[in-house]
Parts: sequence; C-alpha cells; structure tokens
Amino acid sequence: MLSPSVTSRSGARPLVAVCVIFAAASLIAVPASLDLGWDEVVYVSQHGTHAPPAFMSAPRARGVTLLVWPVASWLDSTVVLRLFLTVTAAASLGLGFWVWSRVSRRPGAAAIAAGLYGSLWTALFYANAAMPNHYTAMAAVAAVGCFLLAAAEPARPGAYLGLVAALAVAALMRPADAFWLGLPLLAAAVAVPAFRRWRLTAAVVAGLVLGGAPWAVEAELRYGGLLERIRQAGHVQGGTKLQFSLGHVISTLDGPILCRPCDSPVRWPAVLWWLALAVLVPLAVRAAHLAGMARTAWLPFVVAAAMAFPYLFLIGYSAPRFLLPAYAVALVCAIPGLAALFSTAVGQWRRVVAAVVALGFAGHLAIQAGILHHVVAEQVRSRGDWARLVQTLRSHGVRPPCVISGHEAIPIAYYAGCRALEDRGYNRNASIAQLRHAAATGRFALLVKDSAPPDWAKDWHRIPVPNLTTSGWEVCLPQRPATAPR
Repeated sequence: MLSPSVTSRSGARPLVAVCVIFAAASLIAVPASLDLGWDEVVYVSQHGTHAPPAFMSAPRARGVTLLVWPVASWLDSTVVLRLFLTVTAAASLGLGFWVWSRVSRRPGAAAIAAGLYGSLWTALFYANAAMPNHYTAMAAVAAVGCFLLAAAEPARPGAYLGLVAALAVAALMRPADAFWLGLPLLAAAVAVPAFRRWRLTAAVVAGLVLGGAPWAVEAELRYGGLLERIRQAGHVQGGTKLQFSLGHVISTLDGPILCRPCDSPVRWPAVLWWLALAVLVPLAVRAAHLAGMARTAWLPFVVAAAMAFPYLFLIGYSAPRFLLPAYAVALVCAIPGLAALFSTAVGQWRRVVAAVVALGFAGHLAIQAGILHHVVAEQVRSRGDWARLVQTLRSHGVRPPCVISGHEAIPIAYYAGCRALEDRGYNRNASIAQLRHAAATGRFALLVKDSAPPDWAKDWHRIPVPNLTTSGWEVCLPQRPATAPR
C-alpha cells in the first residue's frame, strides 16, 4: 500500500495540471469582460464604489463579499475581478481535491475527479464568477476528505484543522448548504470509536459555528433574530416544503442559469453524465467494500445525496449551480468505480471498455462545451440589454445620485450608479410611500416590462427602450421635474 506522502506527491503534478487547464478553459469560454450578473452585483456592491450597496436578502451570506473584497474595495474593474476569481477558483479546486490525494490509494484518482468536475459547463461558467457555489463545493470535498483522514489517523492534527476550516468556508459561503453537509458528518462521527468520536464531533460543530457566526450575528442585528431570518430565507425561496423538483433540476441542466418558474425544454442530452454516475458509484461502493475501505465510498455518497436533497425535494425552482457541491463530492466517490470497471475487464474486453469510456468522455466534453457556448452567448446578450437600458436612463437625466425601482432594478441600478428600491417581490426593501418620496425629491426611474406601471405611477412619462434583445421594456419617469435632493 502506498503511504499518504507518496500518494500525495505522485498525485500533485496531474492535479496542478488540471487546475491550470481549468483556469485556461474558463477564461477562453467565459470572457473576463462579461458584465456582472444579478447576484454578483449584490455581492460586489457591498464593498465597491461603483454604486450604493444592493439589498442583501435573508438567504444570502457574506462569504463572497469577503472573497471579492481585495479587488472590489479599491478597483472598479470587472476584468481584474474576474481574473482574480479565476485564480482563486483554480486554487480552491486544487486544495479541495488535494485532500483526496491523501485519502485515495490510487495515484491520480483525485486529479481525474477534479478534471471531471472541471469539465462541467456549470463549473467552468462560474469559475470566474463572484458566486458561492464553487467554493462551497470545494469546501465540501475537502471536509469529507479531512473527516476520513482524521477518523483513520486520529494523531494527525492537520486533518482536524482542515475539517474545521473547510466547514467554516462552506458555512461562510452558503449556511444552508453547510447544514446539509454537516448532518451526515455528525452522523458518521457516531460510528467511530469513542475517543475519536468527540474530537470529530467537536471539529464539525466548531467549523459550522465559526463559519455561520457572521450570518447569525447579522440575523440578530438586521432581521429580527436567527429564527426570523430563517423564516424570511424560506419565504424568499418560495417556501421550503416537501415537493418533487427533479423535473426542475433536469430542465436547467443545459440552462438557463436560473428558472423560476421552470418551464424550459431540455435541448441537449446533458442528463447522460448522470447515467454514468449511476453506473460508477455502485461500482465504487462495491470496490471499496472488497478493499475494506467502505467508509471512503459510503460517506461521500451520503454527503452528496444530503447536499442534493433540499434542491430536489424542498424548493420549487432550480439553478444548475445549486448542485455543484453534490456533483463534486459524488465524483470523488465515482472515480474508484471507473478503476474497478477497468480492473474487472480482461483481455479484449479491457480495450472495449477503454474505447467506450474514451468515446463517452469525448461526447461528454462536446455536450458540455456546446451548452457553455450557448449559455455564455445568452448572458452576453441579456447583460448587454442592461447597458442599453442604462444609456436610455442617462439620456433622460437619470444620473447619480438617483433611485431606480421596478423590473430587474438591482443590476440596472448598479450599472447606472443608482440605489435600487423595491416595494414588492423577494428583494422588497421599501414601501410605496418611500418610493413616492424618492420620486418627488430626486432623480427617479421606474422600470416595467410587459406590464403597466402601478397606480401611483400611471400618469408618468413612459419611454420605450429600443434595440433590446427582449421587447416590452419601458422607463417611467415622474411628470414633474425632480428637484435636487437636500
């Protein structure tokens, strides 16, 4: 059996190569000049100087705002920010799967798992994005690996520290995902001998508390308490209740990046790689049992299932990025199944298996590349509409300091340098009276799309916005010229 140090050294070089290819492929496929998306605007604006901070709804956490702080706090450049995030995404990919180079007995298995994760269009699209899901995924991979190392070698303090740090990162990025990550780890701690059980339990709890503390403190300061914030977070997500959302998840495998409601058809055979996982994971579990390492297969499988559970059974909408943590953890479980598939085939059959695997991987890459190209093109068009809307606003005198409300007000206000106020929807942060006051005392614009303005603005100037990829946009401006705010 290879020692952990030998295994880690032999797996480091291919893992570094995978990280470099991942970063390069992301920059080639997703231009660094791509304007920030809606969620990115919320996170970046908390530290940036481009516009007032956007409203942070109850489910959001401060992990991404901390991640982008070194760039966003002093430089207003999307290109520099995306280059910085590409580096951090590649580094986190290496760190997360490097832990598994110490867990696995097969040199190169961690690099193969990292490469398969990095081949997904969702991972590539969000590699240079100011979004939490990739970092939650890497934290989950590292946490499961560190847990297994600590359970196998209790005298290794680095494994416990790594477990605490990984869970803290997951909780800092997405507290809800960290909860579903921590549950199976706490359950698995019960199965180890008593003298290790308490150490593992303490490490899991410490990581979750350390990373979740900022979210809990903010809940007390801004949301009326932790339970009230959890209640509001559930409301923003449309209500968390038992429901079957597998159809929603499948409908987003090839985009859009968010469906609410989910009614888009699946145009690409993106679900095929799910079938590959369905074959490889059972093979991996069987191989681990035969090798006396059942825990190394069962724990990542259970963690992946737990982290996928809320998105499959508790919310009524979907986004392909939601399952990145489940995919990453499932892949470290599935790779030994691929090795077992080759080891059971002999002679001519081994060449047949190799040919089938190579052909399947080539098809997988073609499918993922096609989806990524389509999604990027759609985002370039839609975010270009925001820029044209901002041009219309400025041509009619809506310049900072100003307030914007209405359809997609948050990203458009950010690019216009304005403050966004909403009196309805999941980002409600003002009343109608406050909107009317803002309209009477300063520069104000209301955005509507495929609908009439509300009653309080029905007599305003309505200005159609031409040359957009989607029609129906109008900018509504108050009839009376706004006075300068005091």
